Amino acid sequence: MNFIDSHCHLHDSRILPDINDIEDRAGKASVKYMVSCATFEGNFELTADLSNRFDSILPCFGIHPWYAESTSKRWKEHLENYLLSCPSGIGETGLDFTDKTWNREKQIKVFKYHLMLARQLERPVNIHIRKAWDVFMHILKKTGKLRVPGLIHSYSGSADMIPVFEKYGLYISFSGSVTKPVAKKVINALKKVSENRFVLETDSPDIYPCLPKSSKARLNEPGNLPAIARIASKRIKAEFKEFSKQAYDNSLDLFYPILKGDKEG
Repeated sequence: MNFIDSHCHLHDSRILPDINDIEDRAGKASVKYMVSCATFEGNFELTADLSNRFDSILPCFGIHPWYAESTSKRWKEHLENYLLSCPSGIGETGLDFTDKTWNREKQIKVFKYHLMLARQLERPVNIHIRKAWDVFMHILKKTGKLRVPGLIHSYSGSADMIPVFEKYGLYISFSGSVTKPVAKKVINALKKVSENRFVLETDSPDIYPCLPKSSKARLNEPGNLPAIARIASKRIKAEFKEFSKQAYDNSLDLFYPILKGDKEG
């Protein structure tokens, strides 16, 4: 049984010094691939380097909404250069309106450009949405269904919106949030998503799952994905092995355009 971490940040300075051991532990936990997402121009090169060093790391390049205002004048050129340099996805990108002081119009413009690239290059896109669901829905209606499927990472929206997102070619990714005892909204969303449209992630080094003997101060890593899958399957009364295999197969379908080597997984 294998797993794919559909969204993490292995370039993060909090875990990068330990990357060899993290990659080794992920392998021992049967995590075959880790989709590592850059967040701004400054970590594009780190993300590319990690992908070159480890066959298990699949890179994504993008501008996270938190950094939309800090892009350089040549950010579009930089982004395209990295995307064309190797098999890679797009992201992390999206919209985050949790802080009212952030420039929402700039976020929207940057996000739309990523969606255009995803369509043009036919690459999977890793999307971050927080407190911006109405605007996101409006953009989807304008741009139409994605040519290559994308995902909404660490889903925090309502279960009712999921069928609409699926129609636009999106998968729904669930993180360690599903392990929280009070995560009723997330669990309801997991119950609602179609069998062939859910994937799993760690969002490492953040969202450390609620595990026995876990500490809030600990940093997350891809090796925790099987534990997340086990708890998630239990929460929706699914059989662990079948649930995990379905998540893996869904991830293969989603990331097929950027998989290295054996396309069959």
